[in-house]
Amino acid sequence: MISDLWPLMQKTFTRAAASILVIGSLALLVLIVTYNSNTVVGAGYYGSNSQSPIILAGQGIVKNTIQLSAKLDNSVSPPFRWVNPTSGVINPTLNFKANTNQTIQIQNPTDFKHQFIIDQNGKQLATSGDIAAGSSGQVSFKPNMIGTFGYHCLYHPTTMKGIIQVQ
Repeated sequence: MISDLWPLMQKTFTRAAASILVIGSLALLVLIVTYNSNTVVGAGYYGSNSQSPIILAGQGIVKNTIQLSAKLDNSVSPPFRWVNPTSGVINPTLNFKANTNQTIQIQNPTDFKHQFIIDQNGKQLATSGDIAAGSSGQVSFKPNMIGTFGYHCLYHPTTMKGIIQVQ
């Protein structure tokens, strides 16, 4: 009787081992994805386009960081805008604290290059440098006074522009 059950037990054991292997592989994948989401590429100096990774402690959140993305928008000419990828707000007003380093991380999913520039009264204060099509970049800025600043794209200044309020 046991000899009759042995092939069934072997098949069940093999299926269980395969299931454990699949579950273990998925768990490893989740760990890798979680590790990568806690890594920020390009945190660095003013106007840096650096691609050196920095591992962040804790939750993978960088203080004083704003996310923006270039967006194709055929309702305007030239057909581009800055957009907050979380809220969807077009050319949002950015709120900064004086004497605090702020980082703007920029995604460019479009087929054209962009360059994020922070200015005041026509004077350029910080830039991301060129952000190639399908790439990303960033700009860091530490305003030393309260006031209003502007931001725009070097290549599309009439449609990719907004205000920075510094408190």
